[in-house]
Amino acid sequence: MATNLLNPKAGVFYMSLIPQFVPPDAPVFGTTLLFTAIDAAELALWYWLLTRAASALSERIRRPVFRRRLEQLTGVAFLGLAAGLLTDRSS
Repeated sequence: MATNLLNPKAGVFYMSLIPQFVPPDAPVFGTTLLFTAIDAAELALWYWLLTRAASALSERIRRPVFRRRLEQLTGVAFLGLAAGLLTDRSS
């Protein structure tokens, strides 16, 4: 929450995007605050879910078997990228 409040881009986002959704007959300040609070609650829920998922996966990620498979997958991805570069005939 503090990161979002200290980020100038977040302020620009709220000032430029949210007023578009305020109904013409609604109070602008109160409705804007309501929309901002809804967005903050969604962000809090998202970050909570993200940290729970990371916590649940942390034990698996530390296992040597997982690391070895991840390195193998990364190696295959790099080989695929290299093969794509070798076969590229656009240059």
